Amino acid sequence: MWSFACTAFELATGEMMFAPKNGQGFSEDEDHLALMMELLGKMPRKVATGGARSKDYFDRYGDLKRIRRLKYGTLDRLLVDKYKFSDADARDFAGFLRPIFDFEPEKRPTAKQCYNTHGSILLIRRMVS
Repeated sequence: MWSFACTAFELATGEMMFAPKNGQGFSEDEDHLALMMELLGKMPRKVATGGARSKDYFDRYGDLKRIRRLKYGTLDRLLVDKYKFSDADARDFAGFLRPIFDFEPEKRPTAKQCYNTHGSILLIRRMVS
């Protein structure tokens, strides 16, 4: 579902949702994690520290080790400010995507749940037309 939401975002905006890069003192993977948190909020500690490679990227508190200052924003604002969505379209599209981008996979909606909520097919058609 996460990949589907990234694809829906790319179809609607013409750009990748996250475009990480290597930086001075951090890897592309670390930048990817930082970009995700800047847009979707802080990753829950149990998720950040529970992965096989968590110790490579996160401290025991769930904070990134090498990227300390994050610039938090919201998906709604990004859609309005960068991609010139109307406030209503940004609110609807972000409202559709946000649950799919839950950092805890067990909390994400299934494909069937997405289909049955938010008029998802009509919404996606409206975003890409």
